Amino acid sequence: MNAPRLHWRLLVGTILVLMAAAWLAPLWMRPPGIQENRVLAQRPAWPNRIEDVKAFRKAADAYVADRFPIRPYLIGVLNLLRLTAGVSGSSRVIVGRDGWLFYDDDTHLGGARGDPPLLGPQERSWLITLAGRTEYARAHGAPYLIVTPPSKETTYPQHGPAWYHGPSPERASIALPKLARATGAGEVLYLYPQVKQATDAGQKTFSAHDTHWTGYGAYAGYVGLMNRLHAMGLTDGPKPLSDFQKVDLALVPRDMALMLGVASFVRLDYPHLDNLPGEARRRITYLSPKVDWTGPQVIDTGGVGKPVLLMTRDSFSNELLPFLLPHFSRIVLSHNQDGFWRQDLIDRFKPNIVIWEVIESGVRLGEGEGPPASAEAVARIDRVLGSVAPPRPAPQAAAMPTLLPPDAKTAAIIASAQTSGNCNVELATLTPGQGGEATFATSGWLSELGTQITAPEGFIVLKGPGGAFVGQLRMDKRRPDVAAYYKNPFGEQSGFVRTFYIRKLPVGVYTLTLYRRAGAGWIGCAGKPTVAAP
Repeated sequence: MNAPRLHWRLLVGTILVLMAAAWLAPLWMRPPGIQENRVLAQRPAWPNRIEDVKAFRKAADAYVADRFPIRPYLIGVLNLLRLTAGVSGSSRVIVGRDGWLFYDDDTHLGGARGDPPLLGPQERSWLITLAGRTEYARAHGAPYLIVTPPSKETTYPQHGPAWYHGPSPERASIALPKLARATGAGEVLYLYPQVKQATDAGQKTFSAHDTHWTGYGAYAGYVGLMNRLHAMGLTDGPKPLSDFQKVDLALVPRDMALMLGVASFVRLDYPHLDNLPGEARRRITYLSPKVDWTGPQVIDTGGVGKPVLLMTRDSFSNELLPFLLPHFSRIVLSHNQDGFWRQDLIDRFKPNIVIWEVIESGVRLGEGEGPPASAEAVARIDRVLGSVAPPRPAPQAAAMPTLLPPDAKTAAIIASAQTSGNCNVELATLTPGQGGEATFATSGWLSELGTQITAPEGFIVLKGPGGAFVGQLRMDKRRPDVAAYYKNPFGEQSGFVRTFYIRKLPVGVYTLTLYRRAGAGWIGCAGKPTVAAP
């Protein structure tokens, strides 16, 4: 008789102790660092009507789950156990050998593996875009260069996951510079040889727990860049490594360890090199209300009689920038999320050198953005592409996601979706091939702008003379500009970037419509641009 009573008392007592520990632990234990790359659920507003109760209950469940005090500890410990077993606790992180972490942009290291492969129409469009930018910059007194740092998985393939067999010799970061030289479209500087040489010499050019190159990796890339600019007669040569200082950072870069919540449990090793005298002399002027490193800005270095650099960049530039300060009197910076081509900044600041810095997995992006190329450049590109090796076989083309007619389920979604205006198609480029096939590149955003993110899955529809063509999208790229503009944190996870293959596209003008999950249903939003198939 007493045993069951004692059992229940112990059970209830244990639950109460665990609940108390969950609330009291943060008072004496520092929570582990965690960066989930999403906006946590916000406190829901009280329901005003009976029909609002169901939505309130769902939102309240999400809020309690996200704000449970001991949650960061549980995530950190669980993911540490997973990491020990070689398993990732995040869709954005791949666990490699020896505890090394690699970023997954939904392609599973596709940039290094050369998957999806570049197709003829995509190569042509990319080269024409490069030629147009090169010609415009040259007409305004500046050379244009694409500068491409290598990724971690190409530099340290031995630490990749077991299924990764190393970088492909046909990846875009190798193929595109060769085509740019052969066609005269422009200059593409891939910094892999310099960084790999430093790596093989024993320098730690990447760390196990962060996406970006370290100070030593950035210095090797800087040497390659400045040697090239010096050979072009534009700048002096690189400074010796002894001119820069190794600095211990208070917050060591560890983005992927933060995504897993294990940053507090692993040994972090990220050597950082700085230019302390140059940092002390520089003066920064921001060009917009955004005053973090991603905001457009002008750095006056204090140098006299030196050239002006304009650089559109990604996060790899942060380690590179200290090395560049001694070589320029002014450095104008903008982030790729504000556009891959900044003609407005060229016209305003009249730089002597224009650079687009982009990690190798992103070098194939940005086609179609920029001034048109001359007829001579297009003819030259077509002549060279027509003389290269025969087209790739169809199985490789199939590796690219394909736009297809909608099935019955998709057609029903299109018919029932609620109309929304919360979207923008910023890039829509249709590039025809030689046999009626085409590639379609697009980027932009679509958000619920509600009190939660239902799901990132969605799709885009091209509709025109050939009917409707559907391509699947994940709308979860970071768009802090959307969240800031609409003052809604759930707008941040709304971006998309995708290139599709179309086997046969009839001639005509096609409209674009975006769709994504929202609550219990779907929303649809019409994109403003149209595309034409000649």
